[in-house]
Order: sequence, then C-alpha cells, then structure tokens
Amino acid sequence: MNNGILLVDKPEGITSNNLVLELKKHLNVSKAGHTGTLDYSASGLMIITLGKATRFTEYFQKLDKEYITIGKLGEITDTYDREGKVIEKVECDVSESDIKKAVYSFIGSYPQIPPPFSSKRIKGKRAYQLAKRGLNPELKPVVVNIYDIEILNINFPYFEIKVECSSGTYIRSLVKDIGDKLNCGAYVYSLRRTKIGLFNVEDAKGLEEILRMPLEEVQKLIIPLEKALYFFPEIKLDEGYDLRFKYGQRFKIPYNIKGLAKVFSSQNKFLGIGEVKENRILQPLKVIKD
Repeated sequence: MNNGILLVDKPEGITSNNLVLELKKHLNVSKAGHTGTLDYSASGLMIITLGKATRFTEYFQKLDKEYITIGKLGEITDTYDREGKVIEKVECDVSESDIKKAVYSFIGSYPQIPPPFSSKRIKGKRAYQLAKRGLNPELKPVVVNIYDIEILNINFPYFEIKVECSSGTYIRSLVKDIGDKLNCGAYVYSLRRTKIGLFNVEDAKGLEEILRMPLEEVQKLIIPLEKALYFFPEIKLDEGYDLRFKYGQRFKIPYNIKGLAKVFSSQNKFLGIGEVKENRILQPLKVIKD
C-alpha cells in the first residue's frame, strides 16, 4: 500500500477506532489512523491515513467541516445524542419562527462547552472516562466558528440543519445549545459528516464496500500524500538542497511565501513539510524518510 489517504464513508454503529482496525487488517498495513473521530451513532466522511501519512494527521485535523444533523427538541440526554439516557423532558411550546431564529443566532463565533461524553482530556483523562464513572467533568468553553447554517427541514419536535464549521466544533453541543436557547432542550437524533475541507463524502467508499474489494482495487482509491495536502503551497528545491532538507538543515529559498509548504526535490519527489520563516528561511518540519 502506498503512503496516502483513503476516504471512507463510516456507517452508524461502529467506533472510529474499530473502523481503522478493520481497514488495517484488510489492507495488511502496519500503520493506519484517522484524522478525526465520528461518534458511534454518527455516519459520514472519515479520512484514513496510511503508512507514512499517519505522521501528517495534524494538518488534516485543522480543516473545516460540514455536517447534516437532525435535532430533537423537548428532551435532554446525558450524552447529548440518542445513545444517551434521557435525563430531562421539557414542555416545548415554540413556533417554526422561534426555531429558525434560535438556529441562525449561532452563526459566527461563540464559546462552546464540549459534551461531557467526549474525547477532550482533563488532567490526562478523557472526559468520557470520567463521565462513565459518574463524575461531572469540568470542561472549559472553546471558541468555535459556525460559518453557515442551512435549515433543511422543520417537523416538530425535529429540525434538520446543515452546518459549516471550524475544526473542533461539537455538533452535539451546538444542538443542545439551540435547545437551551429555546428553553426546551434538544439532543442529536442523527449526525452525518459530509465534508472535511474540500474532501466530500460523495467521493468516499463505504466501509463494507472497501472490505469486499481486492487490494489492487483499494490501491486505486488511495490519494497520494502530496496530493492530499492540497491546502499547502509547493516549493521545489534547487539541485543539491534535497539532502539538506532531509537532514533537517535550515536554508534560504527563492520563494516569496510564508508559513507551511509542501517541499519537493529537484526531481519532483515529495520530501515533506517545511515552514518558511522570516527572510525566506526554510525550516524542515516533517521529513519523509526513504
């Protein structure tokens, strides 16, 4: 298997880690990972990193996301989704206009508190580990960006929305916050991730379909790492500088750019990621070893 990424449409009813384990076994690779968890009951796009691409996970994690979710008003669960236990039922006398107003009010930046059943770390422990023990994890609000929300359907007590948001946004928290805004509570009834950056779930294959495919067919689906990192500009080194980059040495380049960039050899071989600092100095960050 080449080093690269695989776009997978995760089904409901499997954890993200178990999905990776099944793919790892089927593809017979020593290294595989994912760039962002989807809840057990959620479906949709996951980026699976293979081989040396696992070292570049952090760059994909920062990409914006798009989700389609159905929220149910009038009930609150301990997990903020339908997998949890209903801890409160609330009389909910709201109009369609009230729901629209509450939903649209979250467009923009706002401090969001992650769900207690989440993978956030608190003093070395995952929040969900504490929550399962009956403890109430104290989670600090994180500023998230909701770029756009489109209301797809309202059929009380359900409402369906499409959300474009920054990395780190919890849709379960957003739906709960919408319910709180309406003074009647809400939880996520269904959740599907449709986009990660420019990657679309329509271009992904379902897990079961991939597991039925011979390895040579799966190989055709793998996006090479240098192509997958589309969001970085490219730098092509002059002859003689390839080894300097591989050995982690800093040097000046004839490119008027700043920040992170994909670095290629004079022979167009992908070498890794570097950062262009002041005075056009290139600092190697992640180098692909031969």
